Amino acid sequence: MLSRSWRNSLLGLALFVAGAASATLAAPLWRVGVSAAFQEQYATLTYRCDYAMRDHLIAKQRLDQNPTSENVDALREMELGLISCQDYDLMRKRLIQWGLSENDLSEMALMAVEQRAENLADVVRIHEIRY
Repeated sequence: MLSRSWRNSLLGLALFVAGAASATLAAPLWRVGVSAAFQEQYATLTYRCDYAMRDHLIAKQRLDQNPTSENVDALREMELGLISCQDYDLMRKRLIQWGLSENDLSEMALMAVEQRAENLADVVRIHEIRY
């Protein structure tokens, strides 16, 4: 028969192993839950930032090709639109703090593209930057 101290040691070891196994199994489930909970909000912010960056690039190109006061004003308006990218960046950082990886966030962005694209041309247009 084992002494009381050995039984306590074995019990402690068993609890440690059970805790480590639970934590190992819970981590992926946690990430899946966080991803699902924030997918729609992340998708919206991704699109807003993407379109703001695209509009800003187009406005810069127009100003470069035709430096008029109207194009200067249009560029300033597009610069204000880039604030949506700050919201997107803050959400990314918050999700990383909650345990998501860069791969998790990339997958969420791709899922957003698939959800909103009606056909392959839409997917290409979303990823394309025109010059």
